[in-house]
Amino acid sequence: MPGFSSGAGAGYGAALAASKRWKARREGRGPLRKGLHRETELRGGIDDRLAALLSQEERDAVMAPIGQARTLPAGAYASDAWFALEVERVFARRWVGVRFTCELPGAGDAQPFELFGMPLFALRGTDRRLRVFHNIVPYDGCLALLEAAQGLREIETCYHGLRYDLRGRLVAAPWWNGNPDAGREAFAGRDVDLVEVRSEERIGVLFVNLDGSAEGIDDWLRPWRALVGSDYAVDRLVPARDPAGLPLIERRTVQANWKTYQENASINLLHEAFTHAIYRRSPEVPRVAPDGAPRFELSMAGALVAFAHSRQMSGKTYDPIRLPSAGHDSAVQPEWGYFTTLYPNVNLPLLDAFAKVNLAIPVSPGVTELRHLRVYAPEALEDPAFQREERLVQALFDTIHHEDRIAIEAVQRARGSPVRRGRYYAPFWDRLHHRFNQLVMADMECS
Repeated sequence: MPGFSSGAGAGYGAALAASKRWKARREGRGPLRKGLHRETELRGGIDDRLAALLSQEERDAVMAPIGQARTLPAGAYASDAWFALEVERVFARRWVGVRFTCELPGAGDAQPFELFGMPLFALRGTDRRLRVFHNIVPYDGCLALLEAAQGLREIETCYHGLRYDLRGRLVAAPWWNGNPDAGREAFAGRDVDLVEVRSEERIGVLFVNLDGSAEGIDDWLRPWRALVGSDYAVDRLVPARDPAGLPLIERRTVQANWKTYQENASINLLHEAFTHAIYRRSPEVPRVAPDGAPRFELSMAGALVAFAHSRQMSGKTYDPIRLPSAGHDSAVQPEWGYFTTLYPNVNLPLLDAFAKVNLAIPVSPGVTELRHLRVYAPEALEDPAFQREERLVQALFDTIHHEDRIAIEAVQRARGSPVRRGRYYAPFWDRLHHRFNQLVMADMECS
């Protein structure tokens, strides 16, 4: 990963320094950087590294008012060099959703995973806190955790037998100095603990901030909570579960850039009437009233890019879900539904009885891993009709994802055309897309 992996020693040092910086800020010994995307920060210029990937003219076109603006150039979706810089300037500095917290419910539950080519693992401690570590033993450079586990009391590494507690601290190094009872004192002050990555649990998602510099996560989430919180009781919603009680987590892979997916998922309004059967049969879609007014309301604040629709606006577009509400009163369905994106990689539609959390995890310029989880009010899971209704919702989303995948992958394939550069926007529909691309560009300019 750029900024972390310019040689093994430099990579370890950068990761260790990032870990120490955010721990110092958490303990009140250093400043915490505010979010990058206040309105006043959506302007700037390009440095040499970004200039190698796009021209000043292309940059200015992205940041122009929507009537004159162009989207990001095709290379932003297909270039290895752009992707590498994006990992460093977008994903290392931002809160990134990587897993669902219900995947690791108990103390000692652990799961290794890769993010941008880096081996990491998540581990829930005896204090119930979920932590993320670089999956590297400082002494021998081997993976610390080889496979998912449940109920660990400590981590015993496979290569040289070093043992770590559930907070990543070295507790034993048998025979390291010839002594079968050797501990951390044998290392004479060297860095011996696993390197922790800044992480937080919110809204059922495990978030990481790789370089430790992002704003506080509650500040990052505040615009989203302000938008949806009056209608939905988001903090009491629980994961959908199958008849055996296991979380219903879906995993997909799309052959498309992460931005191609995000631009479609909860931002693109116009495509609904042409891509999806459920919307083609609705008289309220496209979302335009007879007098030409939009049947949606936009919200753009900080990392939030979203649109809302009231019951009156959406009419009979959506079939009723016969389960207790996800609102503050389980007997009353919310008046508003939302399609929300939390830049960069999370999107959450909320409608009546559920919210659906989607994580778009970039794998390469043209591949994105998707993880999905629906959450409901606890009363919904206790309803005798839950499994039947959930299967109906699942079938609907299977169809929607299939329809979206066809379009998303077609757009991605078109990135290779010599005539495909930045395209223009439809101002009536594309203000969210315009904002999303400007957020990307603003991050890419922060050298």
